[in-house]
Order: sequence, then C-alpha cells, then structure tokens
Amino acid sequence: MRLRNQILGGTIILSLLSGGSDSAYASIQNLSTGKKLSVGAQQYTSAQNKETIAKILDITNLRKGPGLEYEVVAKAKAGASYPIVGSKGDWYKLSLSSGGTAYVANWVVETVESNSSQSNTNSGQKPENGNQPSSDQDKEAIVNIVDTTNLRKGPGLDYEIVTKARAGESFPVVGLKGDWYQVSLPSGGTAYVANWVVNTGVAKQSDNKVYIYHTHNRESWKNVSGNSNGISFDDPKVNITLVGKKLAEKLEKKGISSMVEETDFTERLNEQKLSYTKAYSESRKAVNKAMKSHASLSYFFDIHRDADVPRNKTTVVINGKTYARIMFVIGDAYSTHKENKKFAEALNALLNKKYPGISRGVLLKSAHQGNAEYNQSVSNGSLLLEFGGVNNSLEENLQTAEAFADVFAEYYKSMK
Repeated sequence: MRLRNQILGGTIILSLLSGGSDSAYASIQNLSTGKKLSVGAQQYTSAQNKETIAKILDITNLRKGPGLEYEVVAKAKAGASYPIVGSKGDWYKLSLSSGGTAYVANWVVETVESNSSQSNTNSGQKPENGNQPSSDQDKEAIVNIVDTTNLRKGPGLDYEIVTKARAGESFPVVGLKGDWYQVSLPSGGTAYVANWVVNTGVAKQSDNKVYIYHTHNRESWKNVSGNSNGISFDDPKVNITLVGKKLAEKLEKKGISSMVEETDFTERLNEQKLSYTKAYSESRKAVNKAMKSHASLSYFFDIHRDADVPRNKTTVVINGKTYARIMFVIGDAYSTHKENKKFAEALNALLNKKYPGISRGVLLKSAHQGNAEYNQSVSNGSLLLEFGGVNNSLEENLQTAEAFADVFAEYYKSMK
C-alpha cells in the first residue's frame, strides 16, 4: 500500500464507507499537503491565504460542544458551508454567520478550501463576493464512500471481529503493525483494519487497476469444507475468497492497486431462490457496478477452485514449496475472446518460465461446455482462473496467489 503516513497532527483520519459486503476501499483524508492548520480561535489557512471550509453532506446538528452529549444549537442543511476555526478530537469548530461558533462531527462533512475572504455559505450558494472556488491543486483529498469492513482485535484475518465500520464513521489511526492499521474506537480501545482494503490519498479509488471476484465464492477444499454435496465442497468462511484477498494483498505490495469483491453470490442466489447456473448473472451485476464506479479498472480476475481432479494433476512442487496449479479458462461466446486468450497465453508462458509446471494451460470452452462467456466480454483483460482443485489445501493456494501476483506484476510493468 502506497503512502501510509499522511498525518494531520500525528493522526490519519480513516473513513470507511458503506455498501453491501465486508470489503472496504476508502481514501484517507490528507490534510497535510503543505498547509498549516491551527486550532482554536484562528482560521485554518495556507500560504495562499486559503481558509478551510466544512461542507455539510446531509442534514445534521450543530452542537454547543465537541460531542453528542452537548446541546443542539442549530441544524445544518446538506450543502451548507461553514469556515472551520478550530478542532477538538473528531469535531470541527465552525464560525456561524449569525455570530458565535458551534461544533460539527468530522464524519458528516467534507473539507474543501476557499479564499479566506469568502463569507459563510450556509445555504450552499456562491460566496457573496463572487470569488470562485480554489483550483484543483489547492483542494484537499476528499474521502470517497465505498463499502463496509470488519475491524479486528489484532493485526490479522485470524483475529476476532470487534465491530463493523459503517457509512460515515471515521477512526483516527494510532499505529501500524505490518499490513494493518491500528485505529482508535469512539467507545474506547482500539481495533485493526487491513491496509489492502483501503486506499490512501495517493492511491485513490480511481487508480484501481485490478478487480478480483469469485462467482462461486464458497468453493472450498476437502480437508476443511463444512459442507459437501457429491463432488461439491463448500464453506461459508474458509473458501476461495481468501485466495483472492491474498492476491490483492501481494499486488498492492507490488504497486498495483486492486480491489476485491466480497459479495456472497451464493447467498444472493439462495435469497432469490435462483439456481447455481445463475451465478454468473449475479456476479456480472457486481462487475458492472465496479466498472461504473472505477473507470480505471483494466483487469478482471474471477478466481475459482477446480472440481475433484486428482491431486497429482493439480499440484506441483517448485524449489521445495508446494503449489496448487492454475488453469486459465476462456469462453468463446463473445466477439473479443481471442484477445483474452492471447492475454491468458502470455501469462501462462510467464508462469511456467518462472514457476515451471505451475500452470495447467489455457482451456477454451464453447457454449456446449458451459457458460462460455464468464463475464469476460467486459474487457480484454478478463480471466477465469481455476486455482487447484478440491484435493489441494488453502495453504497451497495462497502460495500460488503469491506466485501469480509476482508474474502478473512483471507482465503489467512490461505493458506500461
């Protein structure tokens, strides 16, 4: 994760924003881009004599002091703007047009800059003196809303979930341990959030290049599965999604911004009483939503686990490490499938060069063999990846995720 320490007075404000799953991709508000911020009766100003404005996102209460226990002195409408004259904890102190001051929680506002000669715009209208808003380079990074996420007791996915971070919540970052931010909770104490599910002010949402999802998200392995039905081995927790998360984590470390879709498509099918064959229709909705929100996405990896294939066909040992082998599946029921096939073949060659035998090759499927589109028509960088089979282990798949990230990063950099 790039740029981990954009700090305001020793504190990073991490905003985690809502949606339907446990994944979160947020931006950290950067209030330290060379601007001097003072607290108390003075204005927040920069060298260019800009003042920081709090823009209200929704109808909210302005209070007499910095806390929900203080008396409400006024209501602010969405779009209203107030100069910030100080701060205390998670609360901004605002200057009111009627005179005096009031406090507003920092999680219900955006902060922007205006010329300090501008007056309050409490109705969201243009400044009375006609001054225009500051240019893009003068503006602060703004928090972007995406999704909910789990906050955990310790720095790892194996730690207990303490709470969920929801829309509008902000948490000061008080520490960093490995790939996890330690955040302060409003109720007291701390919790941890993974750095690969947030973007900093440098790696904004719009920079995401890789979208990772799992159409058959509960696919698991024989040695851990809590549910088996014939040759199907599924589990609601220990499943293929952990492989996708590992891949995203490794890509981030190599400077490739990635996002992981954690929608439980199996649950969606159950809720709608739809058959398993409709899974790709459900995952396509998520793909379309991601593309609409993140125009920069170029690569779409749908990660699966193959069926009950003999272990000796889905496993390889390289330099003493055991890997689950990868198979590329390309459907031919769309006009640009040859481009995706070329992409798969290029990665297949790189994989086997760097990790001999790790790839099972590229399989082209026609309509009579299955879906044959697999949501791959959205991009020439779309792949369905079969990681191992039911006879492999999670650990072997995680090794493979790391190897694939290594090879894809090499490919990605060669294409820039």
